[in-house]
Amino acid sequence: MERACQCPCGVNQFSVSGEPIVRFFCHCSICQKKYDAPFADVVLFKLSDVTMPDQAVSYGKYKRFVAIDRGICDHCHKPVMAKMGKDDKGYAFITAQNFTDPEALPKSAMHVFYGTRKTDMQDALPKYSNWFSSQMAFLKLLKAAS
Repeated sequence: MERACQCPCGVNQFSVSGEPIVRFFCHCSICQKKYDAPFADVVLFKLSDVTMPDQAVSYGKYKRFVAIDRGICDHCHKPVMAKMGKDDKGYAFITAQNFTDPEALPKSAMHVFYGTRKTDMQDALPKYSNWFSSQMAFLKLLKAAS
């Protein structure tokens, strides 16, 4: 299934094929700052499923030892996509709001970095508080998906 995406201003348009691996809420301090929100609603795909034309995106790392490159639109300065790894061994982290049809995405499966949350979430989803438990939850999902 082909899904259309774009940054908030529409300058960076791209598509995603294949099925999402997982959707989750990230409460880390970087997402709070970059999305100017209490959390980011993120969908994880294989990086090889993303067709990203060379457009106005600047990638950067915002903490030492973090493997995620976060892509920010050069025009609106909002997140476009984050990536970890390369090609068929990599992953794309795309916020649900960047999809033209976010209602067609799967429901969120968990909260990560919940220990740094700005607001309590009243749902029954698993909540992983710290870096270690959040990473272990991701590894478990990635292993199940492969």
